[in-house]
Amino acid sequence: MANEPAILLNRLVLWLLPVVFVGAAGVAALSAARAAQAESKLDARLQQIIAIYNLRPLQIRQYSADPEMRLGQALFFDPVVSGNRDVSCSSCHLLSYGLTDGLPRSIGVGGVGFGPGRHLSHGLSIHPRRSLDLWNRDNNAVSSFFWDGHVEVLDSRKRIFRSPMGTALPLGFQNAMAVQSVVPLTVPDEMLGTYRSYSSPALPEPHRNQINDLVTQHSYPSIASMMQSVYQRLLKRLLGLDAKPYPWQNKYRQMFAEAYPQKRMSQISIVDIGNAIAHFEEMGFAANAAPWDDYLGGDTSAISREAKEGAILFYGRARCAVCHAGPMFSDFQYHSVGIFSKITVNGKLVNDYGRWMVTGNERDRYRFRTPPLRNVTGRPLLFHDGSSSSLAQAILRHVNPLARAGGYMPDGSFAMDRGQIESVSPLLTEKLALTDDDVEALIAFLGTLASQSRDKSQIIPQRVPSGLSFIR
Repeated sequence: MANEPAILLNRLVLWLLPVVFVGAAGVAALSAARAAQAESKLDARLQQIIAIYNLRPLQIRQYSADPEMRLGQALFFDPVVSGNRDVSCSSCHLLSYGLTDGLPRSIGVGGVGFGPGRHLSHGLSIHPRRSLDLWNRDNNAVSSFFWDGHVEVLDSRKRIFRSPMGTALPLGFQNAMAVQSVVPLTVPDEMLGTYRSYSSPALPEPHRNQINDLVTQHSYPSIASMMQSVYQRLLKRLLGLDAKPYPWQNKYRQMFAEAYPQKRMSQISIVDIGNAIAHFEEMGFAANAAPWDDYLGGDTSAISREAKEGAILFYGRARCAVCHAGPMFSDFQYHSVGIFSKITVNGKLVNDYGRWMVTGNERDRYRFRTPPLRNVTGRPLLFHDGSSSSLAQAILRHVNPLARAGGYMPDGSFAMDRGQIESVSPLLTEKLALTDDDVEALIAFLGTLASQSRDKSQIIPQRVPSGLSFIR
């Protein structure tokens, strides 16, 4: 038969097809089984790490829009608390930039625009460091604020805090975050402004062309006396204590009365302002559970295989958890990681000595506080001077902090002097090799620490009592 070979061939193909399909399915099943086995090993290794480090999911604070929170929200967003009524706390802490401002050096008073496009008007100063984020700062693990820790907890039980006011700091602040929240109000290049400066003529009445009544002289006998004066005059401005109050001041009187019903208006102090702002930050910027917290809670599918590999690196060979420890991923201690920059002090350009500028201890030169890592993937710039624009770059700078030690500056001087070289933490000077895959795995793990807090409508008010516009 002429067609017999073709018929036999077709029968052979039909007979082999199930074998081919079964073979392909078997390979896929085997591959899936191996992948599951590999991931199971990762989970087992992570369980050991979780036990060793006693890792637990982050405790989440319940949201409560009580009167104190509403008062703190108004004070956080209202530019009326600044010397020239042109900046608020929200100017440097924007949700869209991870509660920073997206700038390597923050711009407060006299700034135009917002975010990375913000720039200075003529003749003013840029703040010497990058703004810090505010996520979860009510957590008990948080013991210091600012890059150099000039606000920190000294005795949590007695609520004793370090601050620029020293022993003149009033009693009654609920936590270090409350102390921190009122410090920028007294810094000229942040919110205070300068003596005999005026608010913009473009502001609405009664705020336009107003002299900066928070600063009453060119200089003060001490930092503490200056801060005390600013705080007293701010209360007069907010509450209209010297004359018949404006409607917006009556609104603030009402909000203070609702937040602190046990106090008369004459008893309201800067402590109440600080506590209210801190309470708002507790409510508004307490993040919800991140994928990593879900994993710690027992959901092994909450994070990817790459993120699990990154977590093992983070707590193991890469040694990240030595400093980035605890529920906030910071030891809140001070280290030099080979990042050196200059700042302007009294009109002169000098090295930024970090912690030394607070303690005067020579060992603290070039040391800065370990930044917490929750929501770090939302920050466009990293380090105290904003000198890294990606997590990959930041990780690699930790791997080789002495990379510039053998180089020279254009003027022939060493790129790193002896003091800078010796300041670098010994934790980082031991050679560590990370592959590109390692770096990507670490970044994947850091991504599991991200979570938004509240809905924007719960954080950002529609308006503020003064009627001034603010950066959202």
